[in-house]
Amino acid sequence: MMEYQVEGENISPEEVTQDQGWQTAGARRVSAKSRGADPNAAATLSASRGDKPSGAALKSKIIRASRMPVLPKEDTKIVIRPRGGLNISKIGAAAVADAILAAAGISPDELSQDTLCPNLQQNIMVASTPRRENADRYSRLKQIRISGNIHEICAYETAPHSTCKGVIRGIPLQDDPATLDGKIVNQKNPLALAAKRIAQTETVIIAFDGHRVPNFVRYGTLLLKCSLYRKQVDVCHACGRLGHRADVCPTPSDVVCRGCGLPNPDEQHQCTPICKFCGGPHLTAGKECAHRFKTPYVVRRRRFERARQQEELAPPSILRSSDSQASSNPSPRGSRRSRPRNRSMSRRGSKSRSASRSRPSSPSPARSSSRGRSTSRTRSGLSNRPRSNTPSGGKGKSYLTWADRARGNQAQASNSQDSHDPRLTNELEELRRANDSLRKENAQFKQEISRLATEIAEIRKMALKPPAAPAAASSSAMDTAEAPPKAGAVKRRALDNSREDETLELLSELKKTISNIQSGLSQVQEMIAHPQLGLVALSERILRLEGTHQGFLPSTSTAPVPNLNSVIAPPTEVL
Repeated sequence: MMEYQVEGENISPEEVTQDQGWQTAGARRVSAKSRGADPNAAATLSASRGDKPSGAALKSKIIRASRMPVLPKEDTKIVIRPRGGLNISKIGAAAVADAILAAAGISPDELSQDTLCPNLQQNIMVASTPRRENADRYSRLKQIRISGNIHEICAYETAPHSTCKGVIRGIPLQDDPATLDGKIVNQKNPLALAAKRIAQTETVIIAFDGHRVPNFVRYGTLLLKCSLYRKQVDVCHACGRLGHRADVCPTPSDVVCRGCGLPNPDEQHQCTPICKFCGGPHLTAGKECAHRFKTPYVVRRRRFERARQQEELAPPSILRSSDSQASSNPSPRGSRRSRPRNRSMSRRGSKSRSASRSRPSSPSPARSSSRGRSTSRTRSGLSNRPRSNTPSGGKGKSYLTWADRARGNQAQASNSQDSHDPRLTNELEELRRANDSLRKENAQFKQEISRLATEIAEIRKMALKPPAAPAAASSSAMDTAEAPPKAGAVKRRALDNSREDETLELLSELKKTISNIQSGLSQVQEMIAHPQLGLVALSERILRLEGTHQGFLPSTSTAPVPNLNSVIAPPTEVL
């Protein structure tokens, strides 16, 4: 039997068995981390974690854990809250979802677009469906059966997407839900969608369409002030823990003191309460705590839009100066965001160390590629932000704004560290030159606009005068062609008078021509009105001509011959 000796860790034969599975890999990874861990790095990490207040860190942690994934906006959401100490994380979200679907009685064909999502932090289930029938079935659920045990649940529908909530106070308890809807959801409040009372209190929540809450709301004929509804951080009054409420408490028997955090205190327990959020002398998230409220989505949305607008309007110099200031004065949020990067780098380092232990003689391609990726990411991340040469302790130094640099205000230049940067100085000079050129172009544009305005005014005056007739224009053109050219320029007033005279002459000629045409038309009308007389005269002329050729005069007709001189007939030629 041949034996080979390689570098690495010695393992026992029991570790190389099928029952162990991936246990050896996990043990090796833990041991590698423990050997390669740097105590200074751990101390630095703990110090960076201690920079942020514990109350704010705890609050943000609970809020992040309570957030739901993105669900379809058009779907209807139903919140299902289990009662009686049902622990979703312990029983399993799949078992709870199957029990909900079985209790709702929805066929598999109708469930193709439905989604059931658990929220383990709040110990609730959220159903999302585009079908109105399925939403009604989810909302009517009262109990579910899991492993032969019946658990009570409470289901309700949430407000639709793109809505906000406001609060009005001082509403009498005698007003039932129908009265609330009748006095609030009407034409006087066009944005109001629904109204709901908070338990047995005089406070009413109103859902409005859009992302803006009106300042005042009409309650019948009464005008009440409306304020933005702010959710509170969930705190359980049954077990004293944060993240869920008392009606869905998964561990009602395991109680923790809200004042000092003592587990399972007795009835005679007395302590000096300290709030975990603000550190005040009251219970955690009590009514006296001002930090128990969450930032509403409407406020976060407005802040985000405002910051985005400022980034779009701000010049690049301000962004670079703000980045340099942020790099010189790191905030707690920035340190918190940098933790996952450090963890990922440590994981990559552990992988490379494990690879070096297995094959120390020759570097592996995977190791080189991973190292290249890690270095490239690190360099790209550092290159995106400009490095600042200021020491870390310079927190009180002032910075010039872009407006001060554009105006040339050098009063604060001695106190500013950015004024000594040649790159910023060059940018400032370029901005000044661009400003001067824009001013010159603006002055030229103003002169051009004034000149065009005068020309347009003259053109309008000429257009308002009555145009001359075509005949007058032709006659005037002929006259000007026949007449010899005059020396010098003719004045405009004399030219206008000559045009008026020509127009009058043309009008008189037109009147004469019209009168001649009218007389000719009258003669034609008379000829057309007496056609018989014309025919008789024509026949007489024909007879006379025939008698002249034959040597005798016809005397066949004894009728009197009318006067031929008064008859209008077409002329005849004598043969």
